[in-house]
Amino acid sequence: MLKAFTPVAVLIFSAVLGLEKPTCTEVSIVVVICVGVAMTSLGEAAFSMLGFIFQSLAILFESSRLVLTNILLKSLKLDPLSSLYYIAPMCSFFIGISFLVFEYDHLPWERLAEPSFLAMLAANGCVAFTLNVAVVMLISSTSALTLTLAGIFKDILLVCLSVAIFGSPVTSLQIMGNAVALLGLNLHKEYKKNPAKVAGWLSKS
Repeated sequence: MLKAFTPVAVLIFSAVLGLEKPTCTEVSIVVVICVGVAMTSLGEAAFSMLGFIFQSLAILFESSRLVLTNILLKSLKLDPLSSLYYIAPMCSFFIGISFLVFEYDHLPWERLAEPSFLAMLAANGCVAFTLNVAVVMLISSTSALTLTLAGIFKDILLVCLSVAIFGSPVTSLQIMGNAVALLGLNLHKEYKKNPAKVAGWLSKS
């Protein structure tokens, strides 16, 4: 549920660093989206203080990374591949530290000699590289906030596909949360097109 508030963190970082000048209307829309996503997560897992700390740190680092990437793209006018040239090494360095601390002892070293396993790693790397290029292209064309909001739509699609393909149980609260999140996403899209119109809608309601 905590991850649902990543757009709020991105909006705060963007405002502090001067990338966004959010209005009360936009802040309200983002909060509505986050509340809707949070509703879909209620009751999914037991509370863990260690997990809470790690998730909070993940939100902090992810939000700062996206906003700093946005600044890099806007200020230096770099293309996606050039941006990854500067960003990827630092990300690899910090991921490598986490790998040594948490994953090194559990890595199946014996499977690294299997061609099928190596092919799977190579395919996964290609998909991840393509995703990173797409992420940087989206940030350069829009903003870090738009990227995080698009990620929420992805999460909603995952829920729908899980229900359709695997028959995963969904509660009425989760359905309501998805509806609220979709409403908020649509409002944000309309707000970017015509801020005055959406502000008028919300003031009347």
